[in-house]
Amino acid sequence: MADVDGRGERGRGGPRALSPWASLRYRDFRLLLWTGLVVAATQQMRQTASLYQVYDISGSAFQLGLTGLAQAVPLFALGLFGGTLADLMDRKKLIVVGLVSNLVLAAALGVLTLVGAVRVWHILAATALTSAVNVTMGPARIAMIPRLVPNTHLMNAVSLNSSVGQASQFIGPLLAGLTIGLLGMQNAYFLNAALYAPAIGAVLLLRTSGAPQGPREAPSASAILGGVRHVWWQRVILALFLLDFGVVGVGYFRPLLPVFATDIYGVGPTSFGFLAAAPAVGAILGAALLLTIGDVHRKGLLVLWAVLLYAVCLGFFAVIPWYWPALLLAACLGFTNALNAITRQTSVHILTPDQLRGRVFSIFTLFGQGANAIGAMEAGFVAALLGAPRAMLLGSGVGTAITLAMWGAWPTLRRFRTEGAERV
Repeated sequence: MADVDGRGERGRGGPRALSPWASLRYRDFRLLLWTGLVVAATQQMRQTASLYQVYDISGSAFQLGLTGLAQAVPLFALGLFGGTLADLMDRKKLIVVGLVSNLVLAAALGVLTLVGAVRVWHILAATALTSAVNVTMGPARIAMIPRLVPNTHLMNAVSLNSSVGQASQFIGPLLAGLTIGLLGMQNAYFLNAALYAPAIGAVLLLRTSGAPQGPREAPSASAILGGVRHVWWQRVILALFLLDFGVVGVGYFRPLLPVFATDIYGVGPTSFGFLAAAPAVGAILGAALLLTIGDVHRKGLLVLWAVLLYAVCLGFFAVIPWYWPALLLAACLGFTNALNAITRQTSVHILTPDQLRGRVFSIFTLFGQGANAIGAMEAGFVAALLGAPRAMLLGSGVGTAITLAMWGAWPTLRRFRTEGAERV
């Protein structure tokens, strides 16, 4: 059993039935969880503010699509390299560097907005730099989780981590909308920068070593590709990545929320903040459901059902012209996405050894954030041509088709279960 101080070794035994809060017994996990809450909330807050500001400056769905491109280029260019750093260097130091960099970028946008010099290209540049920083910080933080709790607590820890992440997706957009409406755009950025300070402090207090366990490889092209080889041979991981990438790549809805709020529902920034936060409410409920259930053995089937329901809810969202029903549907999108994300991440932890975890989770990030970035770009460009509702409806149809095709053509995913399985 892991020591509550976070300094002991992790055991392999223990009862399967856990309290929903079982992993909170471990001090270092609590600190990392706090860091995750702050990081996710500040990132969601800044992303929401930036999307609103881009549309406010330009009035262009095409420009919203460019924010996705700004995220995608660094992600695909540096993704594998960032994960390799997380397997070769101290993960705690990488996280601190990422947090400090995000603080500086948020403050810079605040200053530019305050003096009236901000342009769309400034926001796109900050988005690209943030993506480059998070390429390393994200895998390093996720790879730390199995070091902080026993094996028996892994799905519980991932569910808690996801639940605070989803809570932050409620807090971040809502805070952005309220701050923009009450205090102005520049103060939204300044508050965003200030919130990184407590996260930096929490990482510095971690007692668990950030050095990767197991044999280390020398920096090389072969080392960088080690995660790719693992994903290729672990076909369940490959299937999980491809499914999420395909459906989110055509059905990412967040960049179009400013268009729906402004042009279809006719609401202001505060109501937009509630709309942007609604998926997080559903996601929190999804995480709470998994925390209550405990471990789910038929993980492959759960992912397939969750992704299918996501695509269907997306179609209903596209055709509903009223604000309040849209809030409910946005929450449903968050609920189904949380079931998919938590189960997917737990499965990857189970199937990946520690010395490869940074690289594999860089691919996890590459597929996940890459899908978001490409989805944002695709949504903006298609919305510019067809309108936002038709763009979202198209994503729903294509996403449903992809899910059904994977369901029938990839039986390994459909049959994947972890009952009695040990982590590699």
